[in-house]
Amino acid sequence: MTTFKKYLLIFIIPLMAFSAHKYYLSLTQIDYNVQEKSLHISMRLFIDDLEKTLASNFKKEFELDTPNELPKTNDFIAFYLSNNFNITINGKPTKFTFLGKEYEDDVVYFYLEIDSVSSIKSIGVQNTILMDAFDAQQNIIKLNINNQKNTMILNKSNDKDLLKF
Repeated sequence: MTTFKKYLLIFIIPLMAFSAHKYYLSLTQIDYNVQEKSLHISMRLFIDDLEKTLASNFKKEFELDTPNELPKTNDFIAFYLSNNFNITINGKPTKFTFLGKEYEDDVVYFYLEIDSVSSIKSIGVQNTILMDAFDAQQNIIKLNINNQKNTMILNKSNDKDLLKF
C-alpha cells in the first residue's frame, strides 16, 4: 500500500464515522405575548425522526410530507404532543391548542398556543418528545418570557425544568 493510500485511509475513515453519527435534536421556541395574554410556541423536529416515533406509537405508516400522508395526521400529532409536551404556568398545568404544522426540507414545524395567560411568575416545561424512540434525544427549549431570554436543554434523564421570574 502506498503512503498516499495510507494517509487517505487515515483521514477518510474518521470522517466517514463522524458523518454517520446522527444527532437527535428538537428545538422549541416559547414566546409570551403580554398584549395578547398568550404563549406562542413553535417546535422544529426532523421529519424522519417524527415518522419513526409516530409509527412506533400508533402502528401506522405516516409518510409525512408526501401525497400518501394519512388524512388524520394532525389528530395523531396533537395527541402525541399532548402526551409528551406539558407546560405549567404559575404552578398550574395548562393545555395548548395545536394550530397546525408545515414542512420545510427535512424539517416539520408545529405551532401551538396557550391563551388566557394574564401573567407569568413561573413556567415549567416537560418535553419527552421523541425520547421514547431515541435515547440520545435532546429537546432544546428557548424561552422569551417577561423580556427575559432563557434556554432549557432537556434529555431522557432530565426531561423537565422550571423557571421563576
